[in-house]
Amino acid sequence: MLLTDTLVALTTSLGLVAGSLAAWTSLRASQQSLQALDQMHTQRREMDRLLTRLSISAGALTIGFNANGQVHWVARTPGVEGTEAGGLRDDTLLLRHPRSLDSQDCQGNQVSTLDHISNRFKLSSKAELTCKDIERDGTLYQSLAERVEDLQVLYAEVLPAAGNNRLQDTLQWKNASQVLDWRHVQAIEVCLRWASPQRLLQGSTSTVGCQGENLARDGRWRQRWKQVYWLGSQTH
Repeated sequence: MLLTDTLVALTTSLGLVAGSLAAWTSLRASQQSLQALDQMHTQRREMDRLLTRLSISAGALTIGFNANGQVHWVARTPGVEGTEAGGLRDDTLLLRHPRSLDSQDCQGNQVSTLDHISNRFKLSSKAELTCKDIERDGTLYQSLAERVEDLQVLYAEVLPAAGNNRLQDTLQWKNASQVLDWRHVQAIEVCLRWASPQRLLQGSTSTVGCQGENLARDGRWRQRWKQVYWLGSQTH
């Protein structure tokens, strides 16, 4: 009887240990999920704040003076440009604005003395969203967000109607290779896809990527984020 009681007690103890281990594993996985989600949200807020700021002044006109001292508008340069190679991780985005309106570049630097600041965003080989002011020589791309698997950008281009009837203008969303005139782009749609560094029991919150593709079911926590930004210089 004593041996039987001992075996029962041992079995019960092992069951409790196994249950505690399973609970700890589940709790640890939940904690990792929350940490990954919190980091994604933090990076998303920072990117949204940065793109909102840059899009407000992108392509804006600036005031200059001619030889007689009279005020005139300086010719506008395209506030946005981009490249599209037709695949994942290939899009780049450039937002250009007069330094007199906003002296900071995407890295927070204010040392440029050029007329314009041209911030180019692209993904690195390390799955980082990076950016730098390409107008300045000797600068390096700096990481803004980690574990970004995809960057896709669409552009809303206005197609002027015949006879300059603005009421009949049309707005079409295009990728970079389809844009006819960057000066007619009024808005951009930015899509980013994040992935957690490790596999999590909870799985992913997103099943479809930025291009409508099905995401891999590898246990990583993924999140797709899309946002439209209207260029302040183009709105009327």
